[in-house]
Amino acid sequence: MTAAVADLLWSVDRLPEAIEQLARRVGYGEPTGQWTAPDASIEPSRIWMGALASRLEVELEPVVPLYRELPMVVRRAAPALLQVRRDRVPHYLVLLGATRSTVRLLSPDARVISVGTAQVLDLLRDEQQAGVAAEVDLLLAGIDVAGAARAEVRAKLLLQRLGQRELRTGWILRPPPTARLATLLGNTPALVLGILANHVLLSLVLAGSFWILGRASLQAHLETGWFQGWIAVIAAAIPLRLLEVWWQGLFSMRVGGVLKQQLLAGILKLTPDEIRLDGVGRHFGRVAESEVVELLALGGGLLAVLSLVDLVIAGVILLRGAGGGLQATALAIWTALAMGLAWRHYRAQRRWSIERIDITHDLLERMIGHRTRLAQLPLERWHDGEDRRLSEYAETSRRMDVRTMQLSAILPGGWLVVALLTLLPSFALGRSPASSLAISVGGILLALRAFDEIGVYFQQLSLAAASFEQIRELLRAVARPELASRVPLEMETATPSTATSGTLIEGRGLTFRHPARTRAVLENCSLRIDRGDRILLEGPSGGGKSTLVSLLTGLRTPDAGVLLLRGLDRATFGLSGWRRRVTAAPQFHENHVLAGSFAYNLLLGREWPVSAGSREEARALCTELGLDELIAKMPSGLDEMIGETGWQLSHGEKSRLYIARTLLQGDELIILDESFASLDPETMGVAVRCVLKHAPAVLVVSHP
Repeated sequence: MTAAVADLLWSVDRLPEAIEQLARRVGYGEPTGQWTAPDASIEPSRIWMGALASRLEVELEPVVPLYRELPMVVRRAAPALLQVRRDRVPHYLVLLGATRSTVRLLSPDARVISVGTAQVLDLLRDEQQAGVAAEVDLLLAGIDVAGAARAEVRAKLLLQRLGQRELRTGWILRPPPTARLATLLGNTPALVLGILANHVLLSLVLAGSFWILGRASLQAHLETGWFQGWIAVIAAAIPLRLLEVWWQGLFSMRVGGVLKQQLLAGILKLTPDEIRLDGVGRHFGRVAESEVVELLALGGGLLAVLSLVDLVIAGVILLRGAGGGLQATALAIWTALAMGLAWRHYRAQRRWSIERIDITHDLLERMIGHRTRLAQLPLERWHDGEDRRLSEYAETSRRMDVRTMQLSAILPGGWLVVALLTLLPSFALGRSPASSLAISVGGILLALRAFDEIGVYFQQLSLAAASFEQIRELLRAVARPELASRVPLEMETATPSTATSGTLIEGRGLTFRHPARTRAVLENCSLRIDRGDRILLEGPSGGGKSTLVSLLTGLRTPDAGVLLLRGLDRATFGLSGWRRRVTAAPQFHENHVLAGSFAYNLLLGREWPVSAGSREEARALCTELGLDELIAKMPSGLDEMIGETGWQLSHGEKSRLYIARTLLQGDELIILDESFASLDPETMGVAVRCVLKHAPAVLVVSHP
């Protein structure tokens, strides 16, 4: 550890200032926020860091690098904060950027300082190496190796011993999904300009090669010098083409990453009612359409623009050729015709995409309800309406195929015929020199190449544009205002109150009605839940019990009335802050076992990866719920994969898993909606005693 690098460490109490300055340095805006400085001797929790990031309007992604992964993390993670322990007290290095040999760090006095990568790695690894380095040095003491070779051997031995060990948690800084598009794209516009400039140069090189071949053909021989020149021109096009492909790949990855981020952010902002209204089939179709947009729009859109650039270059070349203005005018008319054909193809493609999603939705609904149809519908009605829908879909596909043929075949072939006809008078009269004819041939071939490619790219753009309409609402959802927490930062991570009395939740005059319905599900409802309460809520089906639960957990917002938690409303806590204090196990048909380990499903609401203490807490709770025998049967114990493709659980085992998952979140109010319905009386008694023991306050929803 060098003193120069150690002097660049930020203490925990200055962490908010470090994040704010780092965000400004990398161009994420001018974040500002209010906070109380944390304890300088304690590592901030992930909840606290998330709350701080929300106030600063940035995102902080935790990263726990392995010892062997650290060089890659240092090079690629910036902007980031990496944790270092000095005398067991956490400190942070603030990374602005890195190369293979140097790292740019932000110092506590707001200066940017470059230091050697090796020094940074030594500082970050120092804590893990402390107990092993002495053993390695003792091992090397009896070996006759010195200098650089000894240092290399020592580094490899340490890597072998410590390679799989986890280092301290660091944080990668990212702009939020609601940031300006220019911020999200970063230097992508400069990359696009580079692609355009490179493509123009490549097109000119190819046009030059066409001119050489055309001149040789018109003169009926190819001189050695011209042949060597043609070879040189073709050779020059190879690196330009390779560079273009490389840059296009970078463009697709960067813009594709932004698109995925926006879609995920939009999906997470959908309300439960919106998700339920669309149905699983339409959501599956949206996922498929998002892949289409990413694969086709990013590639086809950029390449279509490059093809239009080729047409502009071809038009300039044709003006200087034998055909002159006549050929340039013909090219302009044919380009307008291409746009018209592309528009017709888009309309057919849009209709086809809508019908495809409808059929996908219908198919998935039939698959989900397959057993019900077998049991309830007569045999002759199993396939009602299928032939008609498939016939309509086939007709729509036929029309789209016709439009596709017009783009892919008629467009390039027709241009070649038109171009040769407009060149024929100059060639037949013999008034134009061979060089002018060769220029025209080069322009014709360049335009032919562009039309041949543009037919494919316009097809991709039509499909992407039609698919984009299906995901547009998800992208619009990103801009929806999100309730941000306004409580002090220290309150964000406060442990649930251990008090046994006092009001926890109070609601007055709560009213809620579902969209497009005139009758309210809940009207003028008032309640109070105190700490330590054990409440049983009974009522008939459709009486609003589950709706009340969704209001208490923050999944829905009341249309009227006041709902307070600890005397503060939902707008003050924010959505995430409210839901960290009230949690619920939904009804059985709305609760799910996810494809993952048993431990993952148990600790779904906790920080992940979880600590050894959390795993032991989960294991003890499973024992109380009678799940220990199940875990003992599993070959991998808590790490056994469960779900549809893993170990299958019975209804009773799933119910107890849902109860354990809810209790392990450690919230102040636990709501169980029909959670005991699948349990036999003996098992239910065990589960009820466990819930009463661990829940600070509990509300159980049940039928009479």
